Amino acid sequence: MNERNYHVFYYLPLGVTDEERREFHLKQPEDYFYLNQNNFKIDDGEDLRHDFERLKQAMEMVGFLPATKKQIFSMLSAILYLGNVTYRRKSSGRDEGLEVGPPEVLDTLSQLLQVKREMLVEALTKRKTVTVNEKLILPYSLNEAITARDSMAKSLYSALFDWIVLRINHALLNKKDMEESVTCLSIGVLDIFGFEDFDTNSFEQFCINYANEQLQYYFNQHIFKLEQEEYKSEGISWHNIDYTDNVGCIHLISKKPTGLFYLLDEESNF
Repeated sequence: MNERNYHVFYYLPLGVTDEERREFHLKQPEDYFYLNQNNFKIDDGEDLRHDFERLKQAMEMVGFLPATKKQIFSMLSAILYLGNVTYRRKSSGRDEGLEVGPPEVLDTLSQLLQVKREMLVEALTKRKTVTVNEKLILPYSLNEAITARDSMAKSLYSALFDWIVLRINHALLNKKDMEESVTCLSIGVLDIFGFEDFDTNSFEQFCINYANEQLQYYFNQHIFKLEQEEYKSEGISWHNIDYTDNVGCIHLISKKPTGLFYLLDEESNF
């Protein structure tokens, strides 16, 4: 797609000091599998370094302490390292399963995530299945292991993102409002433009486009439909504004029981 996503993963390896690079075990962007794809090249390194400084300043403004920032950057580094985990089928013996490596990547991941190496290897190579009478630990196939690795990276990033949002909300919350349980005043910015159609559209892009359709529907309902109904009920002289209702597109994707989401879910269960 030649489009850069998750910009912080480019800020981090280019913007850190030499001391931070050693502390977070950071490499150059081209050394990470998750970044070095689709004709990878960086020709705006100086801008990325500047953006990383702005990011650190913003974190300080909302109260992130140095120790907290280190934890965040360590987690981001670990997510990048997860993409460099590789698998191969065991070549000898009757033991089924996979060999995971490289050893130096696993050691670095263990340090960054602060988990034992053995536990990390088990999570990357095996799955737990609970039956009526027992709990089974089964080895992943090669494709399953790669999916589990990438799912772990996505889950770590999602949990980190949610935690950062929670911390920012608490930092911006007025103490008086917390004490009196008063609803805080806020200013919201809604970006409803983001529907993209590529030559090859992933399921992730499908979900992004669905989210944008839902935002567009919300916007239509509150800015056009409900607002104009209120004008009419109050007897205000008003010429209705016509707009394109996208409810048909939303139903195509998510309406029970024939929406695409439900059909995909049903097919995936067999």
